[in-house]
Amino acid sequence: MRQQILALACCGLALLGGPAAFAQSSGPALRVVPMGETPAPKKAPAKKAPTPAAKATATKPPAAKPATAAVPASAAARPASAPAATGAVKAAAKPAAAVAQWTSPPQATAVKPAATAPAAPAPAATSKVAFPAEDWRVLNPENALIYETTKGRIIVELAPEMAPGHVARVKMLAREGFYNGLSFHRVVSDFMAQGGDPKGDGTGGSDQPDLRGEFNFRRGAASNFVRAVDRGGATIGWMGTIPVTSQTDLLMERTSDKKVAAWGNHCLGVASMARGSDENSANSQFFLMRAAYPTLDRRYTIWGRAVVGTDVIRAFKVGEPVVDPDKMISVRVLADVPEADRPTVMVQRTDGPSFQTKLKATLEQRGAAFSNCDLAPEGRIVR
Repeated sequence: MRQQILALACCGLALLGGPAAFAQSSGPALRVVPMGETPAPKKAPAKKAPTPAAKATATKPPAAKPATAAVPASAAARPASAPAATGAVKAAAKPAAAVAQWTSPPQATAVKPAATAPAAPAPAATSKVAFPAEDWRVLNPENALIYETTKGRIIVELAPEMAPGHVARVKMLAREGFYNGLSFHRVVSDFMAQGGDPKGDGTGGSDQPDLRGEFNFRRGAASNFVRAVDRGGATIGWMGTIPVTSQTDLLMERTSDKKVAAWGNHCLGVASMARGSDENSANSQFFLMRAAYPTLDRRYTIWGRAVVGTDVIRAFKVGEPVVDPDKMISVRVLADVPEADRPTVMVQRTDGPSFQTKLKATLEQRGAAFSNCDLAPEGRIVR
């Protein structure tokens, strides 16, 4: 089985928003540059400074000279990439007029299970709070992952309508115990936390075949999409808890499938998949957003969003690589937790009056600068 070397890239110019630079911890370095720029040949790496600059295990190349490297044919050294951070939240990117439709991933094969580790202490549950049905819904436990980490609990709602192949993969790996004991080996402040590598250095993956990219999907009138605002020929809103940008509903009558192109947005708490320079190279490594980063949209597959534990994501130790990193003690499908121990999670409805009141106030405050990253539905553990 060919293993894809997966590693999210580090930032180029941390506070100035310079060219995005990416590398892996072993094998040829990989650079991903902003769309519209041409990558230059990579210089020899220099010793790593303790700043959010380009990454390669213990060294970093000059941040001002991004480069690319071909993906080697061997299974032992194929790099993975993810976006570089600038150290600041960027304004929402303008959506394209048309987007390619996602394609289904290859058939998966069995994964060897890892040992199950003991669970971390769970956060206290909310009690004596009313949850009116028009404002709240119960999180479907079959459509959620629960992470017990060394910093606390994270519960991620999955998005099978947007990325069915990736959702199936992370659920399968969780049920096999693959993620148990793995670390968040690369964490960049105000950017993301990357994990899911059994080698712990950004070069590993599972025994499963790589996945085809699901950067975009087709949205129909029956989708549970809640609109926030129309802008520049696009509609901005949410599907469940996932922030989404889409072509407008008016175009549905003009398409053969009566649907329009849509894509997820990389806001705080969003779960997305790391990959190599090949768009169809995601495997097991993923990243959880610590801040909004819209330039990742339509380039990395979003498969979920944390409804509980964004504070935990932002509390992970930072580093490239992280010294003594935080770990996933266990990762399970929420439905697989014994009922007596399974937390009940209430999620705020984006179409409910409470959320809509907040949306109206935020739109009035932010005006033309509004982004669906400005507002997120709440999630609360009630048992």
